[in-house]
Amino acid sequence: MKKIDVVAAYWKTEGEKNVDKVLTYFSEDAIFTSPEMKLKGRGEIRRFYEGMTGGYASMVVTPTHWVEQDDYIAVEYDCDMVTHQGEKRFAQGHNLFRISPDNEIVMLHCYYNPNDF
Repeated sequence: MKKIDVVAAYWKTEGEKNVDKVLTYFSEDAIFTSPEMKLKGRGEIRRFYEGMTGGYASMVVTPTHWVEQDDYIAVEYDCDMVTHQGEKRFAQGHNLFRISPDNEIVMLHCYYNPNDF
């Protein structure tokens, strides 16, 4: 499986709001960082996704450009969201993933403007 396929499947699952399934993409001791937080392990990552998935009625993340090297893939994305009040929102960002040979995300660094979300 290509790294971009792992990333696309992870984002599709995120849009389905299935936290348990989202966590299957991460290694047990994965590191997740963003402009607002640094998380380590599935337990901390779970708490983030439990809050995030409830924040929007729908969310679709589309990879637009990417480059791979060794275990890493840097991905530029577009994100279309709809709030529970029906407001449409749009964001763009860049993520850097490190993906193990077993296709698990072992590191995810997210780069985005928090005000867009």
